Amino acid sequence: MRAEDRIAARLLEALEGLDLTSADGRAGIHTLLSEIERACPGVLLQQAARMELRAVGWRSGSEASR
Repeated sequence: MRAEDRIAARLLEALEGLDLTSADGRAGIHTLLSEIERACPGVLLQQAARMELRAVGWRSGSEASR
């Protein structure tokens, strides 16, 4: 499993019990996203951009070769 996939799996596991309809859940996700951005500046915007590009059908060279 690639490091990127392991990180994604760990994040999903951490988010499973988070209730985004509650104030505590929203505060929790805000804190989590803030910490991710602090640790890796720009990573959230990069991921969002990748998701948008995939949504319109664009694939990078590394994705196309899989």
